[in-house]
Amino acid sequence: MKTVTVVDTFAFFFRAYFALPPLKSPSGFPTGLLTGFVNFVHQLQREHMTDYIVFALDSKKGNFRKEFYAEYKANRPSPPEDLIAQLGVAIEWIEKMGFKTLTKDGYEADDVIATVMKFAKEQGIVGKMVSSDKDLYQLIYDDQIFLYDWVKRKNIGVDECVAKFGVKPEDFVDFQALLGDTSDNVPGVKGIGVKTASKMINEYHTLEALYKNIEKAGTKRIQNLLLEHKEEAFISRDLVKLRDDIFTSCPLEEYTFEDKNYLSALKDEFEEYGMKQAFRYASSEKESAKPVKEAEKKEQHSFEAITLDSKEKLEEVFKLIDKEAVVAFDTETTSLDTKSTKLVGFSFAVDEQKAYYVPVAHSYLGVPEQLPLKDAKWAVSKILEYKVVGQNLKFDFEVLWHYLDIEPKELFADTMIMAWLLDPGSRVGLDALAKKFFNYEMISFKSSVKKG
Repeated sequence: MKTVTVVDTFAFFFRAYFALPPLKSPSGFPTGLLTGFVNFVHQLQREHMTDYIVFALDSKKGNFRKEFYAEYKANRPSPPEDLIAQLGVAIEWIEKMGFKTLTKDGYEADDVIATVMKFAKEQGIVGKMVSSDKDLYQLIYDDQIFLYDWVKRKNIGVDECVAKFGVKPEDFVDFQALLGDTSDNVPGVKGIGVKTASKMINEYHTLEALYKNIEKAGTKRIQNLLLEHKEEAFISRDLVKLRDDIFTSCPLEEYTFEDKNYLSALKDEFEEYGMKQAFRYASSEKESAKPVKEAEKKEQHSFEAITLDSKEKLEEVFKLIDKEAVVAFDTETTSLDTKSTKLVGFSFAVDEQKAYYVPVAHSYLGVPEQLPLKDAKWAVSKILEYKVVGQNLKFDFEVLWHYLDIEPKELFADTMIMAWLLDPGSRVGLDALAKKFFNYEMISFKSSVKKG
């Protein structure tokens, strides 16, 4: 099936602005939002995750919802000046790269998205909505229409909707009608919370059915609240229900996502704003995300995994390590709480040929010999005498401090920090970095050792 991706443009820009640090150009112009946008386009190009892409915009000429409820979105604070300064630039970049926007006078971007998703359903096309707006949960459908979290890079479907709100997408409009939305000034039924709203909607599904059975709807207090705010409930439903009929047709071929480097059109802009990583993206040939065959992965990344379960074995290895060597180091623990966790073991490597694992405190039936704690402290102290590199070493150093009473190393190299410096908007987890730089699929620690 083909895929259409629709971006809730302004909502996307807002999230990009607040998701990234306050980056600046050499002249002082803010670039955090722009950096997030570039990273998103680069992600689309690398993964070629869509066949069509639409940038949905709010109307500049009014909003039909304000015609029957003037207070709609009236309480929103003014956005930060740095954000406003970047919005116009970002919209210009959309057009300069060759993408197309879609809008309709009197309607919001959400209505544009709803209409495109309706056409996608009818044509058997997968729809992805790039937005964090909860109003769009009502559009999620089966295994075809999803919200897409571009930061976490995952689809949000029916199961995620139920897990988060307790209701299915088809009941979401009536659920929102009861709950309201303070950010959009949607009144809802005051005094009704998420649990109560989801419970009633799961039982009655619609406002009409709920009010028809009002005498059975929860406690007397809940019944009184529902009756007192009945008008607000139905107004709220009209406010949150998205229009999916604002266009009579939607020729998606006009929004085809081509296999090319869209960012190359912005080289001059990237240079002007001092966006070095973006300039590198724009200057490179179109990157394809072709999967590496399993045989190729093994050939490129084969190494010998060696368990060192005694001080004698460790001493033999340390004799072979040059005093100027760079040692990669990592701890394995029972939890992510550095103050209460226990050290299970640690690993280190000096080159690409061999990786060493030192078991310390595994606990399961038939566990083999492990390194005593005093020898583990000696071994870790020995490793820290070298130049150390690791991923999120702050965590490892805190574990060593609390568990082995070992002072943190002052000079070290952290791949997570370096990855962020290279590209502040990118994923910096070890799995993502291994995939990005080496096309290597990591094996989780849990799947490689026994529990305990």
